[in-house]
Amino acid sequence: MNIHQRIGGIFIALTLLGAGCSGADSSVAEGNRAIIHLPNGKTIQVEVARTPSEQAEGLSERTSLKGGMLFCMDITKQQNFWMLGMKMPIDMVWIHGGEVRGVSANVPVREKDDWARRSSNEPVNMVLELPAGAAEGFGLEPGVMLEDTVSACG
Repeated sequence: MNIHQRIGGIFIALTLLGAGCSGADSSVAEGNRAIIHLPNGKTIQVEVARTPSEQAEGLSERTSLKGGMLFCMDITKQQNFWMLGMKMPIDMVWIHGGEVRGVSANVPVREKDDWARRSSNEPVNMVLELPAGAAEGFGLEPGVMLEDTVSACG
């Protein structure tokens, strides 16, 4: 093997290594992303948290949120969220079967011993977390249909 072949092999190995070490958020697998189309024509790119471990981690310790995070629950019930480690205020959109059932707007960051807790007012099977103020900006309110959430949770 000559020097050019060795350099080429090293280059390929480093390229593959770099592809595996991208700066993407590792808390949600790459296949767990979806685009939600809103009735007003806008879209939201979301990470989809399906597994208990993805849901438990949620947005903990993050300082910003690009798009949103959709939580797909196995059971339709009154959902309770304890935002341990939240570093930013968020909006929580409570969804059942693709229909927005409620919005908890501007859920604040709390002090270490007083973590914010939020619950849906009725049984839901999905929760969409967005940057604070985004739900109103997107026109999300009870009765709005978000069919893409159903297929994203598939």
